[in-house]
Amino acid sequence: MDLSIARALYFAARGVGTIRSESSDDSRSYSSPARVLISGLGADELFGGYTRHATAFSRMGFQGLSDELELDYGRLGKRNLGRDDRVISHWGREVRYPYLDEDFLRWALRLPLWEKCGFGQCPGSVPVPSKNTDDPLLEPSKKLLRLLSWKLGMKSAATEKKRAIQFGARSAKMEVGRTKGTQVLP
Repeated sequence: MDLSIARALYFAARGVGTIRSESSDDSRSYSSPARVLISGLGADELFGGYTRHATAFSRMGFQGLSDELELDYGRLGKRNLGRDDRVISHWGREVRYPYLDEDFLRWALRLPLWEKCGFGQCPGSVPVPSKNTDDPLLEPSKKLLRLLSWKLGMKSAATEKKRAIQFGARSAKMEVGRTKGTQVLP
């Protein structure tokens, strides 16, 4: 079990926290009544969202990328689903995985790799479908999802740099010494 990811999900699923304003020092407590949480699990594995996918592509081209994506997708059930469900259900909540919907999976797995991710193009060079030349270029990882976000008007989401949950939530910093969250517990 990857403990740094489990920690981040545990606290997120709790649904209690503090909202801080970016424009002022104001903060307020909140508690979410949500009983169902939406997870993005599967997006990285299907659309080349990890750094190792870019590395596989740079070393072995589309075949290397294909092999790496297949490996990641194939171990989702063993590595991720059980952990996420157990941690989130601790708080009496359920989780949904839209990227793992059977119809969506069938569609995504049939897509050519160069349509799913923009590796092979210079970083930040995925063209944005717009007539405005001031628009930023997008990162090649998860190209299709970034283009969709851009088209739907979620430009900040489309241009956001990938950040793993354990680093964004800072739960990776909770690890002590040489023990890593990916190690198996005795």
